[in-house]
Parts: sequence; structure tokens; C-alpha cells
Amino acid sequence: MIERAVRNRTLQAITLAAIGFGSFILPSRAESTALQGAEPLSLRGADALSLNQAQTIALHQNRDVLEAQLEVEKTEANLKSVITTRFPKLLAIGYAGQQAAPTADGKYHQNLAILPGVLQPVTQQYRLGMQVEEATIRKRIALQRLRRTKQESVASVKRLYLNMLALQSAVAGFEQNFKFLGELVRYVKAEVDKGSALPIDLLLVQARLARADFEVDRAKDDLITQGQTLNRLLGRPPQASIMLTEEPMTPFTDVSENGTIDDALANRPELAELKLTVNQQRLESKIELSRYIPDISVGALGSYASHMNPPLPTRLTSIGFLGVWEPWDWGRRIQLSKESERAMRQSKIKLLDVTDSVAISADKARRAIKVAVKEVKAGALAESSTQEQMRVANRRFKAGAALLKDVLEAQSAYAKAIAENVQAKSDFTTVRVDLDEALGRDF
Repeated sequence: MIERAVRNRTLQAITLAAIGFGSFILPSRAESTALQGAEPLSLRGADALSLNQAQTIALHQNRDVLEAQLEVEKTEANLKSVITTRFPKLLAIGYAGQQAAPTADGKYHQNLAILPGVLQPVTQQYRLGMQVEEATIRKRIALQRLRRTKQESVASVKRLYLNMLALQSAVAGFEQNFKFLGELVRYVKAEVDKGSALPIDLLLVQARLARADFEVDRAKDDLITQGQTLNRLLGRPPQASIMLTEEPMTPFTDVSENGTIDDALANRPELAELKLTVNQQRLESKIELSRYIPDISVGALGSYASHMNPPLPTRLTSIGFLGVWEPWDWGRRIQLSKESERAMRQSKIKLLDVTDSVAISADKARRAIKVAVKEVKAGALAESSTQEQMRVANRRFKAGAALLKDVLEAQSAYAKAIAENVQAKSDFTTVRVDLDEALGRDF
């Protein structure tokens, strides 16, 4: 009888270890509140970084964003250079040399000739105007790409930040569970030494302790890797210390199907980029055909010559027109125009396909978040109900009205409910980010 009582007491201790092992997946509500403010071991010594601060830093320091910003500045410089082609051209041709043959007096004279000129393009203004418009479209395309890059960068930062919060809480739970199992190992070992417990009981608890030690190190390693990745996305040194702050779950406001699709079609930057690309390629086709128009400029030319043989006028000023025309190019410009026209048709086909894809993704994100809301509700109810079921089973077991198997089954169901509730909350935050990205919202 005494041996059986000791065995039951040891089994109760092991049961508590199993309950603790399951509960570290996600702490209870009271424990969760306490752990949310705890500093993770791998991230100590850093200033707290909120989600809004992380998004702001990403918009200014993310390397993809900086690269896209430089592309915008490149298109701005190109636009300014194209605009200058519509202004008058200031020309000057100078020549200085010495005659290769002597003159009648037997001397080798020094020659000097200067031909300044000012030419204002006239017929070219039609083509130059289209080139300015095309360069403007290039800049607007770069701006849309910058906007899309910002959205993608902030969305990546937001997903990683929220995943790190969940893992940060898990690390604290793993450490508490490891500490508890370490104390339990010492207790069971003492019982084995006294002959009050079997060696198999000690082996069982030691196996749980070894697994808990592995889980702690793996979670810390994953947390460090995610922290380094977050630093990279924020344009910071990978080894920089970082500490996150807990973010409350924001409520969800339902949106209609038509409203979601309309917002996505109006705001998605890739659609705006494709529409601008169609206009750009249409202009490129017209620009190539416009080169058949003769280039006529109006302006003034002058000359100054000294010791030229045969002699040139010493000074000359003339006002008139300068024309350049290539009437026959063997169809080169026509083929270039056709190339741009075919590219425009390709862009139109792609625009139709991307439009349908955007509508599908936006509607899918709208439905997914409704499912996630129900998943969060179901997860919370499952956790509270299995927790109560485990409490009742444990009380009945202590009173001798239930078996250890019943307690372990109830604990297993509770641990599974906790894991599912964690997954539900993670799914909800993920689909919220997906919805904002699908609608083309600027974070």
C-alpha cells in the first residue's frame, strides 16, 4: 500500500510536468500578461521598438526602398534632360592650324576660323513634346514601383514583427518549463535514491527535460535569426540588438465584396504601372514614326576667319533655316514603330490578366479574414473549455474518481487547443496584412 501511494504521488508529479510541458506552448491568460513585458534573453540591452516605429524605419532605410527611390531620382534627371532638348541649341565650331602649302609670298600662315550659331528646333517640337511626355510617364512608373516596394517592405516587416512577438513569448514559456522540469528531475531523483520511485520515472522526466532544453535553444536560435532578418529589412546592422513591444489585436471592420474589389482595382500600384506602360509604348511607336518629319530649325550663324586659303569672309552673319531629312531608311523606323506597337498590345493583355488576378486576390483576402475572425473565436472558446475540462479531470484524479489517462488526455486536448489558439491569432494578423496589401493600402 505504501509503495502504491508513493507511486501515485510520483505519477502526480509527472502529470504536473506534462501539464507544464503542454502549457508552455502558450501561457495561460494571467501568465501571458506577465510574459508579454518580459525581455527575451537574446534581445536584452536594446531600446524598445514598436510596430509603428519599425514601419517608419522601413519606409526610410529599407534597401529595396532606397534603391527604388534612386530609380525615381534617375527618371527625374532624365526628364529634365529631355526638356532641355526643346530649347535653342548654342553651337560653336572653331579651327586653328597652319597652312600646309606656302602662299604666293612664300610664307606658311596661321589659320583661324570660328563659326558660332544659334538654332531653335521647329518641326522637332512635335517629337520632342512626345519625348517629354514619355519621360514623364517613366517617372510616374518609377513612382508606382517605389510605392509598391514600400508596401511590400512594410508588409514583410509587419509579418516578421508579429511572428517574432509570438516566438518571443514562446521563449519565455520554454525557459519557465525547462526550469520547472529541472526541479522535477531533482525531486524524482531524490525519490529514486530513497527507493520511493522507479528508475523509469526518472528516465521519463529526464527525457522531458532534454526535450525542453532542445526547444529552448531552437526557439532562441529562430528568434535571433528573425531579429537579424528584421534588422536587414530595417536597413540596420544584422547584429544590432532589438527588443519588441506587445501589439494589441486590432478589431476588424467588415467590407463588402464590390467595395473590396473596387478599392483594389483603384489602388494597386502594379495596375497603375501597367496602364502607364501601355501609354508609354504607344508614345514610343508615335515617336518613331515622327522621325519621318524633316528636322527644320530656325537660327543664326556667323563666322570669323583669318589667313584662310582659299580666303573666307572675315566676318559673316546669316539668319535662316537649317533642314535635315532622311526620306528613305529602308523601313527601319516603321519596324521600330511596329515593335513598340506589339509591346503595347502585350502590355494590354497583361493588364487584363493582372486586373483579374488582383480582383481574385482581393476577394480572397476579404473572405480569408472573415474565416480568421471565426477561427480566433473558436480558438478562444476551445482553450477555455479544455482548460476547465483539464481542471475537473485533475480534481477527480486527486479524489480517486478518475484515471491518470483521463488527466493526460484532458491535458493533451488543452495543449492542442492552446496551440490552435496561437495559430488562429497568427493567422488573423497575417490575413490582416494580406488584406491591406491586396487593397493596395499605403501603410
